[in-house]
Amino acid sequence: MEAWEKKLIDHLESLPQVSPGESFSSKVISSIRAEQEKRESKRIHWFDFKKVLAFSLAGVFLGLMLLTDLPLSPRLETTNGFGYEKVELVFCPSSQNPRTVAVAGDFSKWDSLQMKKVRDNCWSVTIQLKPGHYQYGFLVDGEQWVPDPASLRQVSDGFGGINSVLVVENN
Repeated sequence: MEAWEKKLIDHLESLPQVSPGESFSSKVISSIRAEQEKRESKRIHWFDFKKVLAFSLAGVFLGLMLLTDLPLSPRLETTNGFGYEKVELVFCPSSQNPRTVAVAGDFSKWDSLQMKKVRDNCWSVTIQLKPGHYQYGFLVDGEQWVPDPASLRQVSDGFGGINSVLVVENN
């Protein structure tokens, strides 16, 4: 045993021995129980609040979906009807021969729409859109993002790439 350890033991043994009273342990236990009850009441209250909030938000969301034209799932609206224009997008890359080509844009909520091969190295898809401006691009072989080489309108995609811009007008 080292000298500092011996000094510490001697000092601790010289301190007066104080024993807690008989009521000490019961006071500690009742204090712990009171604190636990306080925490449980807060937890139950917070849990009930979260449940009410979740059901309220779900109700609002369901109401908006039923009372507005929000889609129930992400999809491209292709309903034949007043106000829609038929648009054919064609992609014919000059330097590559892709196996698959898809188009994605804000008109499809950026979900890719598969294009059909119409002839050697040319792909096509026909969609119906309301008049407006739409950003889009082609996904070649599921990996490479390519702006439309036939489009004169292009903008930055915000990620260092380029999107093409499609303008649909009333006919």
